Amino acid sequence: QALKPMENANEVFIVKRNPGMLTIELAPGLGNYTLEVSESEACLYMQSPISGKFSYILCGRTGKWVSSADGHALEGMLVRDLIRQCNGLPDL
Repeated sequence: QALKPMENANEVFIVKRNPGMLTIELAPGLGNYTLEVSESEACLYMQSPISGKFSYILCGRTGKWVSSADGHALEGMLVRDLIRQCNGLPDL
């Protein structure tokens, strides 16, 4: 539901949900985003055509997904990258 505003604001913005994975397909030439859960590693991976691949762990104190490398928030990185390539804002 959080991505619905962006689906409506872009000619090509296809969200595909599969067990453990979410893919966002953009217009040709813009690339795709993937979010993949690794239950065995207790982490989430995000692949962005702008920022590359990052792994995230769930912070027990804040309840937010944070980068295992530098502590940045998944939500902030995803929104920042999407608004550089697409119209609209996600409703996170």
